[in-house]
Amino acid sequence: MKCIKCGVTVSRKTRSSGDYICRDCKIHEEAIRTLYEEAKNTFSDTSKPIEKTDIFELLKNTYFIVQKNPKLSVYSTIVKELLEEFAVKGKNEIDYDELWRRTKSSRNILKILQSMEEAGIIKIESPDKIKRIIKPDIILKRFIDEAYRPYRTQEQAKIRVAAVLTMYVVLHEMYILANARTQDEILRHFGTHTPKAPWVATMFLWTERVRGSIKKEFNEEEIRRFFTKRNLSPITISNYIAALKATSPHSLQQYIENIQPSGNTVRFIVREELIHTLERIYGERVREIDRT
Repeated sequence: MKCIKCGVTVSRKTRSSGDYICRDCKIHEEAIRTLYEEAKNTFSDTSKPIEKTDIFELLKNTYFIVQKNPKLSVYSTIVKELLEEFAVKGKNEIDYDELWRRTKSSRNILKILQSMEEAGIIKIESPDKIKRIIKPDIILKRFIDEAYRPYRTQEQAKIRVAAVLTMYVVLHEMYILANARTQDEILRHFGTHTPKAPWVATMFLWTERVRGSIKKEFNEEEIRRFFTKRNLSPITISNYIAALKATSPHSLQQYIENIQPSGNTVRFIVREELIHTLERIYGERVREIDRT
C-alpha cells in the first residue's frame, strides 16, 4: 500500500479505508497548514517590514528545494515575469495570454495563477468572456514596495524576492496537497505535477526538526534514507544534498549553519534561528498530533 502524498510503501496488513495517507504525512499536513497561514497573515500584515519576518527568512533559506527542479521551474518563471512587469516596468496589469506565451510551459498556468490568487499574490479579472487580466494583489505589492524597489539596483534583491515569492507559491500548492483527502482530488488539481519533492523535502527539513524533540543536526545518510524511502529520484536527492553542502556566507541558502565530517559522510548543523522559527510557529502542535 502506497501513501498518496509522499509515496512511502507500507505493509499490506495496514488497515486503511479509501486512499492511504501515512502517519508522517498526516503530521506534515497540519504543519504545512499552520506554516502557510502564518506566511499569508504575515505577508498581508503591513505592521512589520516584510524582510524582517521569520517566515521570509525560512522560505528564502529553503528555496533550494525548488531551485533546480525542472517540474517546478514554471513557478519561478511566472514570479520573475510578474516582477519584470510590475516592479521593473512599473505596469499595473498584464494580459494572461501574453504571460502564458512568455512562460513557454506545457503546464496549465491558469491553475497556478488561480492558486496565486488564493494566496493573495495576484488578482485575475475578466472584463469580458474571453480576456483575462492579471493585476498585483496586496502581497505582491508589498514585496515590490518593501523588498524590491528600495534595492532595485542590486541584482541580489531581485533574486531574493523572486526566491521567497516562488517558495510562497509552492507553499500554497503544498497547502492544497495537505487538504486533499483522495488521489482523485490530487489528480484533479495537479495532474501529473504533484509537488511531491518539496512535500517530502519540507517534511524532513521542517517538520522532522521539531517532531518529538528538536533535531538540530542530521547526517548525509539519514537524509538519503528518508528521501529514498519515499521514492524521490536519485537526481533530486543528489541536487538537495549538493545544495546543502554548498551553503556559504554569500549563499542565498543559509539553512545549514555548519558542516562537519562524520566518518565517511558529513553532518549538517541546521541554523538555530530557523529551528526557533519552526518551533514558534508549529512545534508544539506537531508534537500534539504525533502523540495522538
